[in-house]
Amino acid sequence: MLCLHALVGCAPSAKLRVQADDLYRLAQSYLGNGSYLLAEQEIRKALELVPREPRYFELLGLVQQAQGRLQLAEDAYRMALQQADAPASVLVNYSTLLLLRERFDEALALAQRALQDPRYGRPAVAHVNSGWAYFKKGALRQAEEQFRAALNYQPDLPEAHHNLGLVYTRLREHNRAVQEFREAIRFRPSYVEAHAGMGYVLLEMGRKDEARSAFERVIALAPESEIAIASRQQLRRLTP
Repeated sequence: MLCLHALVGCAPSAKLRVQADDLYRLAQSYLGNGSYLLAEQEIRKALELVPREPRYFELLGLVQQAQGRLQLAEDAYRMALQQADAPASVLVNYSTLLLLRERFDEALALAQRALQDPRYGRPAVAHVNSGWAYFKKGALRQAEEQFRAALNYQPDLPEAHHNLGLVYTRLREHNRAVQEFREAIRFRPSYVEAHAGMGYVLLEMGRKDEARSAFERVIALAPESEIAIASRQQLRRLTP
C-alpha cells in the first residue's frame, strides 16, 4: 500500500516525506563513499514512499551513472524532468551523461537551459559542460568563451583551466596552454590529466626537461593508469 497515494493522486504525508528524505540523505552518503548498491537500495526505498520526487530520480540517475549503467541513468533523469519543479541540476547532470554518450548537441541544449534558470546555483558547472560540448564539436572559440564564463563564477575551478589548456593546445597557442594547465595543477595538484597535457605542450615547444618532469609526475600520481603508460612511452623517447 506504500504507493497508493501515487495511484490515487494524493500527496504523500509529511511523515512519509521525512522518512523518504532520510533515505535520500543516506543514499547520498553511500554514493559519496562509492557504495553504489547500497545507495541504489536506499534511493529506491525513498521512491517507494514518495514516487514523484524529482530529486530522488536525479540521485538514482547519478547512482546508475556511477555504475556505468548509462541507459538506466538516462531513464532516471528523464523521469526527474517529467516531475513538477525538477531542479535545474537535473539538466546539468543529464547533460554530463549525454557528453559521455557523445550526444553533444543535446548536452549543450540542456546545459544552456540550466543557465536560464535563476534558481540554479552552480552556473560554472553548466558553462563547463557547454564548453566541453563545443570543444568536442570543434567550435574552439565558443568552447573558450564558455570555459572563461565558468571561471568568472568560480576562478579556482580546475576543470575549466584544464579544458582551456586543451583549447589552446588545439589552437597552437602553447604559452597560454601551459599557463592554463599550471593553473589547473595549482588548484588541484593531483590533476593527472593536467600534468600530462602540460607535458605534451612543453614537448611540442622543445622544452624537454620540463616535459620530462611533467610526465614523471603523471607516473608518480597514477602509475597504473593509461595516461601513465603513455607518459612512460614519452619518457623513453626523451631518454638519450
